[in-house]
Amino acid sequence: MKLASNDVQAFAQAEFNTFDLSDFSLNEDVAIKELQDEIMTEWGELNSTEVMKSRHNYFQIPETRISDYSERLFDLGGEKKVIYGIRHMGGDRDIPFIQLKPNFTIKDSKEAFQVYQDLKSELNVFKPLFLSFWSAKKMNVDFIGSTYLVTTAKEIKELSSWSGEKSLKFQRVTDDSYYDWYKNGYEKFHYKNPELEKKVTLNSFDSMKDSREQGLLYEVYIEGEKIGLISGEGTSLLGHQGIYFHEIFIDEKWRGKGLAKVIQRKFLTLNAQDDDFIWGTIDDSNLPSYKTALSNGRRPIRYECFIKTKVVEI
Repeated sequence: MKLASNDVQAFAQAEFNTFDLSDFSLNEDVAIKELQDEIMTEWGELNSTEVMKSRHNYFQIPETRISDYSERLFDLGGEKKVIYGIRHMGGDRDIPFIQLKPNFTIKDSKEAFQVYQDLKSELNVFKPLFLSFWSAKKMNVDFIGSTYLVTTAKEIKELSSWSGEKSLKFQRVTDDSYYDWYKNGYEKFHYKNPELEKKVTLNSFDSMKDSREQGLLYEVYIEGEKIGLISGEGTSLLGHQGIYFHEIFIDEKWRGKGLAKVIQRKFLTLNAQDDDFIWGTIDDSNLPSYKTALSNGRRPIRYECFIKTKVVEI
């Protein structure tokens, strides 16, 4: 099934409206075009036989078929439509949810649940636990997943420097030897914080590859001791040039000293233009990272809203 061009336009406009851009200036036409391309790309990839087979084989959910992993278009009537499909939180087969992408603004959890009532029979085989949708404002929902936090590089660069900042040494990563240290650090973190294992996750080796190849992956040292790692990716946000914070990891010994904020600022002085958007998504339960982002002037502009599929009386 193909998406009609007028449908793609409507979905892109609605997607654009899930961002609170009141503090930022960008070209809306360029942003809409980028969102259209992203919608078409995701639709094509997730509906490819290869990807559906791969997901079906990986999760091995009883009684499912390959076609159950397709992205679908549902007509709600009155020109309202929604793209929807199954997802698994953190890649966990036991936490299935339905992601909704409407061509209109979902005003509250009741409206999202009503959409679910209309289409739930299509994905009942997965026994989804939640629905998700994006919003420009923080809603009263069961929980918030990821939040987009954004500012410009100039704002971060202009923050006061730390007295010990000169002692930080950055070494660009040029091979794969960093990964074992990074993985081991996450294993220790998850051992002490098991409740965050599914939400604050280790980036895969492959997902860090682009950062290294772009020269945006660094190890951080103080007096010769490796204390952390930071990576970014040069990628636009809504068609505006930017750097996505892919990872900042600090060794347990050095946490709680405000170093994450300083490391990010120094990273940007080395790599970012003043008008670049500096952005990233942070799980709402990852309070240390969330606080660091806020202290660096990044502002929440988009929220991933989750509601349970078994909502009582609407």
